[in-house]
Amino acid sequence: MTSDALQLSAARLKKWCSEHALPLWADRAHLEDGSWVEHLHLNGQPDLAAERRWRVLARQVYVYAKATSLGWFDGQQIAEATYRKMKAVGYVHRVTMSGEITNDMRDLYDHAFYILAASSLYGLTGHSDYLEDADALLDWVDESLAHPNGGWRESDRATESDPRRQNPHMHLFEASLFLYGVSKQKRHLKFAKRVYSLFEDHFFDSGTVSEFFDADWTLSSGETGQTNEPGHAMEWIWLLGEFRKATSQNTRHYQDALLSRSLVERAHFLNDEEAKDGSIRRESKRLWVQTEVIKAYLAMTENGVPGARDMAAATIDALFPTYLTAEGLWNDQINACEANIAKTIPVSTFYHILCMASEADRVANKD
Repeated sequence: MTSDALQLSAARLKKWCSEHALPLWADRAHLEDGSWVEHLHLNGQPDLAAERRWRVLARQVYVYAKATSLGWFDGQQIAEATYRKMKAVGYVHRVTMSGEITNDMRDLYDHAFYILAASSLYGLTGHSDYLEDADALLDWVDESLAHPNGGWRESDRATESDPRRQNPHMHLFEASLFLYGVSKQKRHLKFAKRVYSLFEDHFFDSGTVSEFFDADWTLSSGETGQTNEPGHAMEWIWLLGEFRKATSQNTRHYQDALLSRSLVERAHFLNDEEAKDGSIRRESKRLWVQTEVIKAYLAMTENGVPGARDMAAATIDALFPTYLTAEGLWNDQINACEANIAKTIPVSTFYHILCMASEADRVANKD
């Protein structure tokens, strides 16, 4: 049988990950103590001075556990060593290269990825310790950060009157759905359903995703409340598809609205930030946003949308001359002329790339 465009594009992406990116980053960015640098310099060498966001370790656990489960790379030892280091230091926010904790805040966004890391290793190994860790983290979020108006506070330092964001909640949705996928425990799906209710009640707004809120879920005043980040809309399209698979609940109307609104009069690469009226605020284009565009097209392919499969393939192909380098690195942000304007090569972007690549492979070869 002749391969179609998506199968060819997905295979190219898989080869790039397995033969180039995964070994290169393990060699250059993974440290002997199990931790990771925050980023590489543009010359491809590690920055051995920059302070680390500790959630970067959690994302790399996911990357190498997922790659191992797919048979793309033997990364189990890397994933487990990273997890041990992450847990030994604690679920903190920032750590220096010398190992000093500079910010011990327990952040909601970070904890979504700590849950994802534990869930990833449970899915790979089946070891109950990882499931127990994921459960403990989820329980801590629910008990320690619960907000009386629904959802969760931004951190253990935030008060009940502080502003709120949809983004950490979206990643909790992702983490709880992933955890349910490997555990099949109803309590994990129940948690995801609570986040879905927030999406329906507050985040979704006529084809856009609202980003910033007051404590009572009222939109933030002024320009802040009118912020539209197309990348987050694309993430929600994919996550809504995953939620539909887990619950059989119809989410298609939300997916259709988000896709059509985000792609109106836009090229294949989406902007970093716009306003809800469609005006451009930042015409720069991060790589992670484009990986989420591809995942959105893949989700719509599974919905049977005509042309979505070809658009996923075309957007994957467009990554190579613009974002992905032959040796396994990436240009993390481009300007309107598609020139690289990133000052570093962040480790954290790998999470987006690997998830997109694995989804492309799955959907391309789905029976």
